[in-house]
Amino acid sequence: MIPELADIALASALSLSASSLLAALLWPLLQKTVRTVTPQQHTRVLMLYALLPWVVTFWVVFLLMNPELAGALQSAHCHGDVCGPHVPDVSSASLTGAILAAAISALLLITVLLLNRQLQRGRKRLATVDLFSTAGDPCGDARHTLSDAPHTPDFRLIHSPLLLAWCAGLWRPRVYISSALQQQLNHRELSLVLQHEYCHVIRRDNLRKVLLQWLTVLWLPTARRALRAQYDLACEQLCDAYAASQGYQADEITAVMQRLQANADAAQSAAQSTSEQRTDELQRPASQSSADGWLLLVALLCTQVAVFSHWLHPLLDTLFL
Repeated sequence: MIPELADIALASALSLSASSLLAALLWPLLQKTVRTVTPQQHTRVLMLYALLPWVVTFWVVFLLMNPELAGALQSAHCHGDVCGPHVPDVSSASLTGAILAAAISALLLITVLLLNRQLQRGRKRLATVDLFSTAGDPCGDARHTLSDAPHTPDFRLIHSPLLLAWCAGLWRPRVYISSALQQQLNHRELSLVLQHEYCHVIRRDNLRKVLLQWLTVLWLPTARRALRAQYDLACEQLCDAYAASQGYQADEITAVMQRLQANADAAQSAAQSTSEQRTDELQRPASQSSADGWLLLVALLCTQVAVFSHWLHPLLDTLFL
């Protein structure tokens, strides 16, 4: 049992590393296929693309450990008198393979501990914010009742002179705004901001972003940053569209966005660029869904499973036997 697990660890590490490298190198190609799609399709394709190396690894290792199901994907070779379909036996025959499998298992354990630490720190920060916040009242200022606006989602209020609005929490996210924001916006503007943040709540965007962070842990840093930035932008564009579906006009959303951006740090050029892209998306005619992204994902999945399934077993034998 232990040798089998060690072989699975070695095969998974090789497959996941190779597939992650390919995903990072092919990132510019994916960008071209999703450039004009809807924000909703954009987020789905990006998440599935980040998940692709893990799906590839699952099927490659599954076929490796069940060679009778691999068919033509199985690389024909012999070990002495054994020439038929067989599973690799690297860790029990190679001290180097066994040591490397143990190291991979240790790295996996460390990764799990780091993830748990990140989640615990997030819970502590959220508990601190909750401690200094109160249940929000959308009509806390008399002038807020004068404007007609859609129903305002629940939120929590934190006292701050900065104009802040954000969604916090992974499993049970909440919307937080600052007292300064509530005082400076009228009821319709405040409701618009809250509808946008409420979209992040119902989509569980914070949880998705943490998942994306760890799914791409083996990517090249440049491609990883680009993917996460594109995903963040697509989430914002999607929530802008959600606010528009609640009865707000594109120019209203743009005006509030620019007002909040004007109060941001002038050095945040990246945030300003994101704001411009969000505005362009709001003003652009409705995007059409495209199958290009899905076709690319399917092609990459099938190609990698076929190639890796054929060459992984001989590669393990070459490296460790």
